[in-house]
Amino acid sequence: MPLSISYSPKLGTALFIGDNYLNRLTAFLVFLHLIVLLALASCTKQSSNTNSINTSSIQDVPLRVGIAPYQELALLINEKNLGLEKKYNTKIEILTMPWEELLPAVASAGHTIDIGFDNLADYMAKTENLNKANDDPILFLYPAWDFHGGGFVTFNPAVPELNKQNIENKELVKKFFGFKIGVQKNSCCHLLLWYLAHRTGMMFSRLPLLDSTLNDGFLAAQNGSLDIASAGLTQRTEAIKRHGRVVLTMDALNLIDPGGFICKQSTYQKRKKEIESLIRMWYDCSHYVLSDLDHHSNETLAYLKANASTQYTLDEFKKALSQEYIPQSIAEAQKEIVSGKGQYSINEIGKLCNQYLLDIGATKTAQPLPHMITIKSD
Repeated sequence: MPLSISYSPKLGTALFIGDNYLNRLTAFLVFLHLIVLLALASCTKQSSNTNSINTSSIQDVPLRVGIAPYQELALLINEKNLGLEKKYNTKIEILTMPWEELLPAVASAGHTIDIGFDNLADYMAKTENLNKANDDPILFLYPAWDFHGGGFVTFNPAVPELNKQNIENKELVKKFFGFKIGVQKNSCCHLLLWYLAHRTGMMFSRLPLLDSTLNDGFLAAQNGSLDIASAGLTQRTEAIKRHGRVVLTMDALNLIDPGGFICKQSTYQKRKKEIESLIRMWYDCSHYVLSDLDHHSNETLAYLKANASTQYTLDEFKKALSQEYIPQSIAEAQKEIVSGKGQYSINEIGKLCNQYLLDIGATKTAQPLPHMITIKSD
């Protein structure tokens, strides 16, 4: 049998190893090497699978979107029948809640909703406190509509109507302010009264206004404990149905109130792609419905019938939407609202909101205007 010789430094002697033993040793080392390779491959695969599962689990968690049962927000309901979740590879879950609860729900420590909506005046009034010493501020991300349908209603025949033709009549304006008026602070209707008083040279802080929500004010006006009550489109529609009158609107002073998407900064950072997909869904839904209200309103009206206090007919729905400007694409929103050069500049109304909030003492310093995120138009 041929012999191979190796040297053992530890023993200081030569070792004589037979061919068979050497073959067995070689085979063992090869086997051991294969085990190590398989173990490494298994770990790599397991790590890859874990990462895949983690990524998949994040993608599978729907983006929780809070809306109120109002005519413009209800447009988003059409994302299901349009197949937009598949189109944008983004799952969303729509939760209905009162308008007043959307901002608190976004701000809450618990996971109520990921993203909601607010109007600019309310956002600027409240976020000074909400975002104070907060490393996770609430952001006003992007506009969705410009509302100009707010106003005031009455059931008192003595209350004068103010419109574009007589809004410069200071005596008539003073007479209007002589009635008992209910309005919610920091709302677009409160802003409207402030702007009217400011233009007329009246001291707004001296006006005897009563703080009341839209619904409470409406009922108070109907039963006579208030002469005039602030009203959104829902209350305006109901007032006319119940033989009341609309006596002042935002249109009389060419005033607008932008509404848009709000969420925490951390939520946007974690779910940027999904949130931007949601915004695209919004504009797809808006275009779908507004491009053919006669034939594309069924889903929206069905949602409003099930969730809203006002039961809209198609004609009432059309009339309600006529009190708002709703862009039908990201490009249109960018041009008319975001750019600062369009008809509904969010920067201009933001500056007016700052004057209003400082004057009524709602904020101590001028608030920074929201910085809109950049979304590429299709």
